[in-house]
Amino acid sequence: MIQVRVSFILAFILTSLQSLCQTAGAGVEAGTEMSPSKGNSTLSMLSQSVSARFLLSRKHDKVWTAAISYKNLLTQNNTSVINDLWLHSVGVSFSYRTKTSDKTTMTITVQPSIWSDFKDISGEDFRFSTSVRFITKKDNHFSIGWGIIYSYQFFGNQIVPIIDLSYRMNTGNWRIGGALPFRPRIEYAFNNSTAIGFRLEGNYYSYRLTPQLNSQYLFYRQWDAGLFIDQKISGKLYITAGAGYAFNRSLQIFDKDQTVPLSFFGNRVAKKYTPSYSNQSDGMVYKVGIQLRLFKEE
Repeated sequence: MIQVRVSFILAFILTSLQSLCQTAGAGVEAGTEMSPSKGNSTLSMLSQSVSARFLLSRKHDKVWTAAISYKNLLTQNNTSVINDLWLHSVGVSFSYRTKTSDKTTMTITVQPSIWSDFKDISGEDFRFSTSVRFITKKDNHFSIGWGIIYSYQFFGNQIVPIIDLSYRMNTGNWRIGGALPFRPRIEYAFNNSTAIGFRLEGNYYSYRLTPQLNSQYLFYRQWDAGLFIDQKISGKLYITAGAGYAFNRSLQIFDKDQTVPLSFFGNRVAKKYTPSYSNQSDGMVYKVGIQLRLFKEE
């Protein structure tokens, strides 16, 4: 049952957060997302994550950082294939940032990771992603950039072009920004401690299943939109809470050889396959997170 697992997962995340916070120079965050079912036949999900980012080196305009992350996805409904299915991901990333001109920075990131049900670990469970992003700071209120993300998913190669945008109005209260099209947000800051806003978020994941299920992979897609509040607790510690609605959400299981050469934004190019299992279930989403903002971008 999802309810039984909640306390255990929260304990794990909070313990990890406490341990990671002891390292100076780290930026740490943990979060929980829950989407309860609307009936016995509807999918309910719980997802939780913890991550930490460290400054490795800074020499003039050249900055090296590293990050570690853990994320899980717990599903439940009355279908035996995905009932009480617990999926995990662990990743390590390295980033290099440098200036290409007086106003433009370039950031290159690579991330190997494992996405699996963790019933056994093999080379089939590994994924890889890399990205390059250019951001130009026009003035103190406006910056814009572009980039591209490549990732090896279990369904094939995925390409995601992105636009980075940050615009703060002269009053300083309103801000529009995010990585488009997956993370746009609008927020209004009452002061340095409290802000509210609206966000849109899109996610595409793939997890390798156990060889007992013929090493199939699970493809998970979700878009959700909603309101949030960002509140400073003390010092550099913040808490974020929000509620919204998930739409275009699907969970599908494919055979391991049902792959495509290329996909954009999770949409497969050319050949399409029929999944062995499919569940599409929209519904409410509730989120809460905590952040220790020690590392600040320049």
